[in-house]
Amino acid sequence: MQRYDAAQVHAAIVALLIDLDLSEAHAADVADALIDASLRGIDTHGVRLIHSYVKELEGGRAKAKPTFRIEGSLPAAALFDAGDALGVVAGAAAMREAMRRARIAGIAAIAVSHSNHFGRADYFARMASMTGQIGLVFSNSDALVVPFGGATPLNGTNPLAMAAPGIDGDGFYLDMATSQTAYSRVLQSLRHGLPVSPGLATNQHGQDLSHGGELGALQPLGGVKGQGLGMMIQILCTLLSNMPFDVELSNLYREPYDTPRLISHFMVAIEISAFIKLDVFQTRLSELLTLFRDSKASGEASVRVPGDVEREAEAERRLGGIPLADEDVKLLGLGEMAEWRES
Repeated sequence: MQRYDAAQVHAAIVALLIDLDLSEAHAADVADALIDASLRGIDTHGVRLIHSYVKELEGGRAKAKPTFRIEGSLPAAALFDAGDALGVVAGAAAMREAMRRARIAGIAAIAVSHSNHFGRADYFARMASMTGQIGLVFSNSDALVVPFGGATPLNGTNPLAMAAPGIDGDGFYLDMATSQTAYSRVLQSLRHGLPVSPGLATNQHGQDLSHGGELGALQPLGGVKGQGLGMMIQILCTLLSNMPFDVELSNLYREPYDTPRLISHFMVAIEISAFIKLDVFQTRLSELLTLFRDSKASGEASVRVPGDVEREAEAERRLGGIPLADEDVKLLGLGEMAEWRES
């Protein structure tokens, strides 16, 4: 892979999406989120997703110029109909609405309907934390995870995220799926003939994939606890927005690309100053993070907190560039640009 400057890649994404009839603001939202994920080392949710988003726009699954509708008369809660927008566009707009309402009411929740895949959940949670708020983000997804002890996938990987600000740019940044591992990670192991550890996935017969066979579904994180979290997220997302259950959703990477996926999200913004002075909260959060980081490690590696690995990756990639596959470079028209160096 070759590495490219984040600003160059950002500009190329914006230009590509504007050519597909997105507004400059919405194109920038998508580029911001994809570049953010790639800089933080989450390549599965970074620039490479632009291929799927282009297919969604060209096929009609996502609308380039969606019409947003906000329903509800209460000051701190509302239903945000995203009008089949790209999920990143919907997520950014909905979180901004939650943040705006939280500044007035102290806390606000927005249920999002008629959306699509929105990439990395913590991106939207960090939108809130950067303004002195706590962000909570949930999303449903197509069913890839079996219940504990079950053989039929009924939950999606259903991510949840939380972001809270510390001092000097530090913070708590959690982003996690409710499955034991990522679907793509298991597929990669199978493609390379590597063994799959017990408890990660099932085969086509509903047995543990470590016994062999083809990938059927993923196992829930922590058994019944992960199943419960996945169901909780379905309740917050699908029921409050009256959208389809996970098992009724199409797959991001497969046809039909001309049919909206009807993904739903749930966004919460909490105004920290409604409870405690912001600087006091930030100082105490950084103390808590330091308490964990400085605690005695069981091995050679030091103890880390959610967000540390991503921050380290971002520091390296801002200097060394974002690694892109050849197909990414071709789609974004970056071939004429001088790459930084081989990854």
